[in-house]
Amino acid sequence: MKQKNYILVLGAGGNIGGKVAQELLNRGAQVGVMGRSRSRLAQFEGKAEILEGDFNDDAFLHQALQKASSVYLTVPDDAFADVSTTAQRLAHLLQNTAVTHIVNISNSIVKKSGKPTKLVALEEELNKNLPQHLLHLRCGNFFENLNWGLHTPYLPNLKLPYISSYEVACIAAQHLQQQGFTGKQVEAILGERDYSMAELAAAAGVTYQQLPYTPENSHFYKPFNDGDFEVEPRPENYKPGTDKRFSLEYFLKHDLQVSFV
Repeated sequence: MKQKNYILVLGAGGNIGGKVAQELLNRGAQVGVMGRSRSRLAQFEGKAEILEGDFNDDAFLHQALQKASSVYLTVPDDAFADVSTTAQRLAHLLQNTAVTHIVNISNSIVKKSGKPTKLVALEEELNKNLPQHLLHLRCGNFFENLNWGLHTPYLPNLKLPYISSYEVACIAAQHLQQQGFTGKQVEAILGERDYSMAELAAAAGVTYQQLPYTPENSHFYKPFNDGDFEVEPRPENYKPGTDKRFSLEYFLKHDLQVSFV
């Protein structure tokens, strides 16, 4: 039987999913946390229902969806190999469940090299195949991307939107709990402003070093440097959150995991 206000968080062992789940718990929601590794869900022991299993296991995922009324959706990388199949599979597994509202994590880069990005392509397929109310959160780059390495092939002064994962989690949790969206909607959440790599490096106390392309990464970075991309525009009335956790300064002090000096 469906429990009141039961919200399922997929990928709760990851950076964003874990924060979404914690924010929901802070708000008093009943939460199920799903992930492949119970050890990565250990922080939720005794606080949320732990659902250990693989997104690609049909029986497990269908069972995990049974009690939920809202779902936070994020999919593993291999699900992007065929987004149409992924969306059709989700539609099938959601049949005969109580799920009415889904918040899907997406990205503010909507096109590269003239084509929709894989996240936007998934949005389109989900919209076509799922009858549930869907909200796609088109997020700026996460500050956590800096933990992969500050020096990249990005041009030093190329500006892109960046946002705190805490802010994304707070917005997602609010939508999941309140269920105030209907139909198929998009919301841009882009942080306080755009940053260049030179600015981010300076904030971290170092000088940015642009790295050369490699055969493995040129397909990703070159369209950005060539200006062959499209970003979801900031709404005119856009107001970023003001919680101190949402700032670049907070990230650099509390969540930066690598040293640049």
